[in-house]
Amino acid sequence: MNDNVEQEIEQEEDVLLDPVVEELKSTRDQLLRLAAEFDNYKKRTARDTELAWQNARADVFKQLLPLMDNFERAACADGSLDDYKQGVQMIFDQFIAMFASNEVAAFGEPGEEFDPNCHNAVMHVEDENFGANTIMAVHSKGYRMRDKVIREAMVGVAN
Repeated sequence: MNDNVEQEIEQEEDVLLDPVVEELKSTRDQLLRLAAEFDNYKKRTARDTELAWQNARADVFKQLLPLMDNFERAACADGSLDDYKQGVQMIFDQFIAMFASNEVAAFGEPGEEFDPNCHNAVMHVEDENFGANTIMAVHSKGYRMRDKVIREAMVGVAN
């Protein structure tokens, strides 16, 4: 009789545990699927990011190709010095147009106020002809794309 009671208790425990075990298996399966989906998402995102960088680099060089063509023409030209100067001016104008179409603008002119966020002071001079923190010389222009500084202007600052 004691064995019967134990068997009944085991059967009742099995009946009570079956739904819990099934739910546990289901939850485990869901977690494994979620982990696999997240891993796929990370791989897809990394692939998409790399592709975006490749496309961005390709776009930049695509814009530079006409400039390269004109430099090649200038290097092989048998024209006069004036023709050569005109060709170089045309290439420079192409650069300006390419920068403008990409919203890249130069900054850093003599007379502007020095701003350490976008200017790099490489020289300081005491000069009464200029006001305090005024740019007096530009060694290399700075460039920004919209509001982002691409390169700081290297300047000489007065006072």
